[in-house]
Amino acid sequence: MAPREHHPQALMARFWKKFHHRTPGKVTSIFPSSMYDAFHDDSVPASARVRNAAGSYDEARAECAAMVQEIVEHCEATNTSFLDKEFELEHDYYMQIDDCLRGLIRKEEQSSRPGGVHRVPWIYENPRFNVDGFSGSDIAQGALGDCWWLAGLGTIAHRKDLMDKVCVARNEECGVYGFVFFRDGEWVPTIIDDNLYLSSGDWTKAGNGTDATGSKARAWKKNHQTGSGALYMASCKDENETWLPLLEKAYAKAHGDYEALEGGWIGAGVEDMTGGVSSVVLTSRVLRKDKLWHELRQVDQDDGQFVYGLAASFGVGTGERNGLMLNHAYSVIKAVEIEDATGRKVKLLQIRNPWGQNASTGLGEWHGPWSDGSKEWTPETMKKLNHEFGDDGVFWMTLDDVLHNFQWLNRTRLFNDHWTVAQQWTSLPISWIPGYLNTKFVIQVEKPGLAVIVLSKPDERYYDGLEGQYRFFLEFMVRSDESDKKIAEATYNAYEGENRSVSCEVYLEPGTYSVIPKVLAKRCAWKYELRDVVKSYALTRPLKLQQKAKFYDTAHAKPGVKDEDEELQIKKWEERQRKKELKRKTEEDNSMQLELIKLRSYISALHEEMERREKSKVEEQSKDKANENQKQRKKSRGKSKPAAEDNAKGQRGGQQAEAEEAAEEEEEAPEEEENQEEEEEQAEEEEEEDDDDDDDSEFDDDDDDDYDDSKDRYLWNPVCVMGLRVYSEDDQIEIKLVEGDEQEEGEEEAEGEEGEEEGEEGEEEEEE
Repeated sequence: MAPREHHPQALMARFWKKFHHRTPGKVTSIFPSSMYDAFHDDSVPASARVRNAAGSYDEARAECAAMVQEIVEHCEATNTSFLDKEFELEHDYYMQIDDCLRGLIRKEEQSSRPGGVHRVPWIYENPRFNVDGFSGSDIAQGALGDCWWLAGLGTIAHRKDLMDKVCVARNEECGVYGFVFFRDGEWVPTIIDDNLYLSSGDWTKAGNGTDATGSKARAWKKNHQTGSGALYMASCKDENETWLPLLEKAYAKAHGDYEALEGGWIGAGVEDMTGGVSSVVLTSRVLRKDKLWHELRQVDQDDGQFVYGLAASFGVGTGERNGLMLNHAYSVIKAVEIEDATGRKVKLLQIRNPWGQNASTGLGEWHGPWSDGSKEWTPETMKKLNHEFGDDGVFWMTLDDVLHNFQWLNRTRLFNDHWTVAQQWTSLPISWIPGYLNTKFVIQVEKPGLAVIVLSKPDERYYDGLEGQYRFFLEFMVRSDESDKKIAEATYNAYEGENRSVSCEVYLEPGTYSVIPKVLAKRCAWKYELRDVVKSYALTRPLKLQQKAKFYDTAHAKPGVKDEDEELQIKKWEERQRKKELKRKTEEDNSMQLELIKLRSYISALHEEMERREKSKVEEQSKDKANENQKQRKKSRGKSKPAAEDNAKGQRGGQQAEAEEAAEEEEEAPEEEENQEEEEEQAEEEEEEDDDDDDDSEFDDDDDDDYDDSKDRYLWNPVCVMGLRVYSEDDQIEIKLVEGDEQEEGEEEAEGEEGEEEGEEGEEEEEE
């Protein structure tokens, strides 16, 4: 029979034991707390667990307005326009640093760059933040691939209340603008100056030769560097309108750079500008068209609860379908029901391409029924729908054609101040086998009503390049604690690009409910390890790393998320205390051993002294006896007396010298012991001074240049940071986190209470 350790089951267990990291953990702070100690840092928002849905926004808006006002006062005092040192386009561009343009990790050189940078008053002849209000028809995409965000913006641009919510404060004379965006459950302010990228550079920098009179430079500026058409990024259709390029710049700054906005989903952009909750639905899975139509009818209403976006397809490559661009996002502007020329009722959607026009190939707009110039249009329907044919990116489609030709519906529910939001964050290690976790969120509901439940991760777009190798896909189910019945669930989108959050809407009666998360973790070996990225860019691109790392630290500094840096400091302190206690006990034991040795030495010396005295006494007696004998012999022999007396005196003199020598040794021994104790105390003090350095050595592997983590880096070690938000019209709603150990204790207590009740009932029956 094979040894037990070679049994197949034992070998399998050993494999999985070695496959997993023994101490799973996550970097929650790229910069240790000690690096922040010298600074007054207000960059980490204090997330409230329960507050009115508008509470976080009110705080961010007030902070944003105050920041703008402070900047304006400084500009007026110094007679200078505002220059944003945190996002300084001009210096960054002309020094070819490109930190405002590009992210931390740059795999390839950028094929094109802007031509120059100038301020709004220099670019526009008569600049105005908005002309005749905000509108989706103002939007024209630039060189950046942020159609998803522009399409999302197009769904809310007609809503003045929503746009005023984002565009908080400004002073156009000083060139300062303040905006707020929704990030990871909290609103955050962003301040920018009015420098913008241009497609063309200045006359003198373009190598166009001499221009003694300046007439050529003026003509060049007018033709290539004036108005909205001169901008490199997004612009408004009106030549003097500025709100769109400034809002896009603020959104880019909030994420660290323009490149961070490349590629995304419409719903994420709408969430970031409204604080709503978005979900992605396959058009092929729409169950009730009448319910969908009811929500679509609200997209252009000032008090509407929903906005919608569309995506024709997402995947590898690009193409078109009946004129619609694949891998591209569109906005739903309006939904109306009219009668066509035959009297048949038709459900129509007005849709807009954020390009603002067709491509050079003529693609970008729908080419089917109700497209521009199609036979379905009559003068009456064009007048009724206020539609004009033109290359403006706006077109109409029937609801059925939308569901057949677009693949994704991006739905966002909006919230007003009647809603209350409660949230709770945590971090959990994730098993290699996906399943529902032992840790759960418990919701306490006091009033019946609709609840919108959202499980989300920190938005990795803010710290792109530092997200590490693990990707997480969230799911959850909702159970009533009374019936233990699943009443709702949410699953992640099969298309892996949209995995920031999952949500569901469910009507809840008063009671207690459990939200049980399920997380699928995938390892992307082709992505860089966080530690490798930090080590690589700490010297080569320190400023960009500082920016992105602070975004990372802020995203993970949430109530409920275990601070790994703090945990490490606690472990270090505990280890120091343990070693000090061990040292103290060792010293006590050594002291006792020393005292015991001294006692034994004293007793041994005492015994020796007693034996010596006894021996001396015997010798004295023998000597006395010998003296008596000598006296007797002396009497008999008188001549030998002088010699005997001399011998006795010599013996007594030797004994007296030995006694005096022993007494001197006993007096010197305590002095030597005192000197030895002083030396030991001094050595102990020196050791205690080095305790901090010595005790940290177990944890400070990073201090060792030869530290090899090649074994650890391939072990399974995903830790997911997740947060649950619940929106409800119940202002008393509460969330708490219950971990596996707490659940077991609660169940044991419940079983104990049931047992006591049964015992009491039994006793009552016996008494009866």
